[in-house]
Amino acid sequence: MDCERIAAESPPGGPATWELSERAIRGYSQRLLAHGFRPTLFLTPECAAQHADLLTSLAGQGVELGMHCHPQSLADHRYGRYLGEYDAATQREILALATEMLTEAIGTRPVSFRPGNFSANDATYGVLYDLGFQQGSVSDPGRFCPQYAAIWVGAYPDLHYVNPTNKLVVGDLLFLEVPLTTDPEHRRPNGFPYELRIEQGPFETWQKPILEKALRRLEGEQVGFHALCIFTHNVFPYDQPDDPRTITVQEMLDYLANLGRREEILPSTLQEIHTHYRAYLRRR
Repeated sequence: MDCERIAAESPPGGPATWELSERAIRGYSQRLLAHGFRPTLFLTPECAAQHADLLTSLAGQGVELGMHCHPQSLADHRYGRYLGEYDAATQREILALATEMLTEAIGTRPVSFRPGNFSANDATYGVLYDLGFQQGSVSDPGRFCPQYAAIWVGAYPDLHYVNPTNKLVVGDLLFLEVPLTTDPEHRRPNGFPYELRIEQGPFETWQKPILEKALRRLEGEQVGFHALCIFTHNVFPYDQPDDPRTITVQEMLDYLANLGRREEILPSTLQEIHTHYRAYLRRR
């Protein structure tokens, strides 16, 4: 879940109120935890400061507290562009500030990262690694949004270590990328690929076809380590069982439970995925 600053303080958008934000984070996390899934919450520093007590409680239950950054909504709004529009030095300045603020808010230093609107350029992975981040969900394979500096056409779609000078390909920098699960062959008019984004549509007509196509590709291409990455935002009342997004989450959890009868499922935070991936590489 990308956890944004409230819309009144965030030019790229966010939840209408902090009360809705808390309901979204609490409801989503509790539903996943009840089914054995531990979400990663990508937190803007301001959101983390607002919900510090809740986040401390969730972290104690295995939820990972990662970092999310929209430069435009950070601190005193001194930055006006998307992350991928800045050079390496300015990205380092922005991300170092966000990391300091988030660490102060939650009491621990984040090691997982996702940029706002998946905005990144060829310098971003190197900057993240230099700042101590170990893994992220930075890429959105198939996305073509120059207005966000988020161009991911041709991006490698599976779990991988990154190239520090080319964000689209595999490399040997030990920052583990967990791409958002998408159908990059299909793109909406706004430049977004078909994404496993909870709010995008009902499970049967939107999420399930993307999931099943991804699973067929993983099997058909004999990808060694299978990973699915699904996301949403803290702008929906996930504490309400009858909300359409809550229903979609529940139907997805039911689908994954059935899938678990045929394949081993390892519900994992990003940090835990990296642990599993290291073990997988040792066994090869």
